[in-house]
Amino acid sequence: MFVMILLLSGSLSAAVPDELRRYHELAMKQSETLEMAKSRMKQAEEREDQALGTLFPNINARYNYTEIDPPPAPRSAFTRINQYSGLINLNQPLFRGAGYPAFKFTKKDTELQKRLVEQAGLGLWQEVALAYYTGWSARNDLANVSMLRKYSDERVSDLKERVRVGRSRRGELNQAEAQLLAVDAEIARASQAALAAEERIAFLTGLPQTPVYSTLPQPALSTSPLEEYLQQAKSRPDLKASSQQVAMADDLISGSKAGHLPSVDFNSNYYLERTGVLQDSSWDIGVAVNIPIYQGGVIQGQVREQVERKRESVLAYERLKREIERDVRILWNNSRTLDKVVSDLRKSLEKAKVTYEANKKDYSYGLVTNLDVLLTLNQYIETKRNFENAVIEKELIALQITLAAGATP
Repeated sequence: MFVMILLLSGSLSAAVPDELRRYHELAMKQSETLEMAKSRMKQAEEREDQALGTLFPNINARYNYTEIDPPPAPRSAFTRINQYSGLINLNQPLFRGAGYPAFKFTKKDTELQKRLVEQAGLGLWQEVALAYYTGWSARNDLANVSMLRKYSDERVSDLKERVRVGRSRRGELNQAEAQLLAVDAEIARASQAALAAEERIAFLTGLPQTPVYSTLPQPALSTSPLEEYLQQAKSRPDLKASSQQVAMADDLISGSKAGHLPSVDFNSNYYLERTGVLQDSSWDIGVAVNIPIYQGGVIQGQVREQVERKRESVLAYERLKREIERDVRILWNNSRTLDKVVSDLRKSLEKAKVTYEANKKDYSYGLVTNLDVLLTLNQYIETKRNFENAVIEKELIALQITLAAGATP
């Protein structure tokens, strides 16, 4: 099973741009969420040590000194006005019903926190990837809108000359100028979207400068079978953590039931000095047994409470398992849909480009109107934007489905 999981993990790894890996490394150093998860793991390790410590002996040095009002009775060892003792005490728990379940609970809690650290790492990957690809898409979209502005500006310049020599109507120039103003507004929106995306990357990585994005990749029109992702998702850290919480609930039930059990302690004292009739005795040993007989139903109430908490943990585990499967299915379906979208848009882009260039040439011969040229220009650039955004979205979905399956890129 371990080898199978490793093979699945390797086969599901998505291609990750070098720039994205670098931003993720910076985000790991910057992330307060990841550091808080690591801190909680260290706290759990300390609680485990504390629980283990309750099973070890306790050694304490004590000194007592007391003065009393002189009694009227004759002086004796019992009536001296100052009583004192110095001793070293050893206490060794022999049986503590709740001690062992508590120690098992803390060990499982440490494992739980380790899983949550892993999940926080996957969550950070998701944050950085979404910010990176959103910024990449926004910056690429801005480049396409800028290309549209360049072509629109060329149309305006050409039409101005044609209107001057009487080869085109003034209305055609007005159309081109209206297009240019609309494109300027679109550039402003695209610029704002790019800046907002870069702010998100800067927040995650701590980098103040403009991010560097990869060149547009060749679209990979393939998606691994759904069953591979669902199998890998069974090893997600948060699902393991939820399963761990169910196991911890059993320890809490055992700990509550242990309230019905007796406790047995071994005690020993070595006296350095003391007063009274036992002043010549240097040591004593003993065993203390405490047997619970009646606590007003408190223990049984605690047991019932922990049983309900376990039920809650089981329900949370089952819901998380269904949510993970749902998310993986949605992302997988999105990925499969994008395979077709990218393929169709690539063909559409080729035809839109050819159509625009043909109309531009035909316009110089008077075979088509300026409106025809503008329409095909807009269609060409819009198709180019949609195609490239779909390619980038495909890359993002490929990484997201890998992360949703619990695999580290």
